[in-house]
Amino acid sequence: MILSSLKHGFAQMRAHKRMVLVFYLANLFFGVILLLPFRAMLMNYLGDSAMGAKLAGPLDLDFVFEFLFNNENVIATQMGMLMIVPGLYWLFGLFLSGGAFAVFASQDRYIPSQFWGGAATYFGKFVRLALYSLPVLAVLFCVQYLELGVQRVVWGKDAYQNISYWGGWTRIGLTALSMILFGAIFDYARVHAVLHDERKMRVSIWQGIKFTFGNFISTFGLALTMFLAGALALAIYNPLANSFSAANGFIIFLLFLVQQAYMFARMALKLALYAGEVHLYQQCAVAMEVSSAPEANADFEGLAPAME
Repeated sequence: MILSSLKHGFAQMRAHKRMVLVFYLANLFFGVILLLPFRAMLMNYLGDSAMGAKLAGPLDLDFVFEFLFNNENVIATQMGMLMIVPGLYWLFGLFLSGGAFAVFASQDRYIPSQFWGGAATYFGKFVRLALYSLPVLAVLFCVQYLELGVQRVVWGKDAYQNISYWGGWTRIGLTALSMILFGAIFDYARVHAVLHDERKMRVSIWQGIKFTFGNFISTFGLALTMFLAGALALAIYNPLANSFSAANGFIIFLLFLVQQAYMFARMALKLALYAGEVHLYQQCAVAMEVSSAPEANADFEGLAPAME
């Protein structure tokens, strides 16, 4: 089912390009809000200095530390922005996801009224769902500490340096896999809430957990595949962006286009994942109905002689 869900997800993403554009513009808007204050302070610090030419090249850590130490307001301002803007962006993304799931569940073309209506309808439910999912997030986040427990039991408190080194990487891997699993649970809980018009979000989060673990290979495999696709896009983007390192207006413009293409691709992958998850959920539901039908017929036939 993973392959069919991937095909369906990418087909739906291509069929709803305007919806991808909405997600991309939301990402761009909040990114601009986050960067504008930093850019203003940076321009004020540099003035007409020739140091500005170095910003088009590789990262100069000496300049970064000098800029931060000589501008105390930068850290305070950016910390405030980093606490507020990402939270607002997450909430707005949650709002948009309601419209996306509503459109994909209907299997219809993109209609603005349906999209924005679905976003408004499910936003409150999704916020409550996010609150109900916090215990799940806490449990999955703590999975990484299993490695520490195993390390203490096998090698004691004073483990070899290479054991500690690889243990650290193991914890990073476990955390990443746990967060992918949590994302799948949260997504399928949202799918359940939309398809069943569920009002009780504690029911949806439980159904999301049941469906994810009940179809673990398909659900986790789909989420992991899309995560790896995003990682591949990042691996392509990084060296490409680093190659545009010249204090030239045209080169900087090309770098901007490459950056925006990467962000657009990330939003496209997100919507392809949403569409694939809705398809997988519906396919599994149909398979369960088909498998349960013969059992019901057998039970009915078993009662036939008695009824005669």
